[in-house]
Amino acid sequence: MLVRVPGDYDASKKYPVVFGFHGAGGPMEGYHRQLGELVKNHDYISVSPQGLSNAKRNRRGVTAWNGFSNHRFSSSDDVGFVVKTVEYLDRNASIDRTRLYATGGSSGAIFCFRLAMETDLFAAIAPMRGAMINRPPVPRERPKLSILLVCGTEDALFTGESKVPGEVFYPARKTMELWAANHGAKPEPTVMKKTGQITLTRYSPEKVGYELLLYAVNGSGHRLPRAQMSEAISYMARFFSRHSRPKTKTE
Repeated sequence: MLVRVPGDYDASKKYPVVFGFHGAGGPMEGYHRQLGELVKNHDYISVSPQGLSNAKRNRRGVTAWNGFSNHRFSSSDDVGFVVKTVEYLDRNASIDRTRLYATGGSSGAIFCFRLAMETDLFAAIAPMRGAMINRPPVPRERPKLSILLVCGTEDALFTGESKVPGEVFYPARKTMELWAANHGAKPEPTVMKKTGQITLTRYSPEKVGYELLLYAVNGSGHRLPRAQMSEAISYMARFFSRHSRPKTKTE
């Protein structure tokens, strides 16, 4: 696991934390580099863990994140690992527990949705180049966290047509509709921005305490070009900075 703190880190201040989960087969160093902008320009602490490959069904030894319990990639408790990492950071660093965020690519994006379903840790998630697995349960009575889903329109995960063996995914628009229903939101999707590069659609009402945004990269597939990925990361930084989680009674 790689952790980076701002160059002028001051233990008397509270810092937001962003987790970056790599895709299947990808090393932790990839997201460690991509999150550098958030550390340098926005004073985040970044955490880039390494997924494992120790499940018996993972015959190719692909390092990845479990999208659900007993998934095929590893026998590790990935969700429990994240919970313990947050607890460790809370004891040993100066972090703002109301400003925890998660992003990830592909397998890491799928895992972000699992974290949103199974923990109450995060103020917002930004899954990239991924989707939510179509299996019970659907989001229901989950916290109203903010979501920025980034996906290329030519990615099979965008349309829910991925050919990953044994796994079915919700299309990107359906994913956002399910989370909107969880949040009690019933507005028509609103296109906020449309260029030759992206279409940004809001699935949440205006002037509420959360945002549900679909950031569709027009014409791109599963691997976003470097320039488009950089732009998405920059938008994600601004998106995260707009959101925090309500404090609990013990915080």
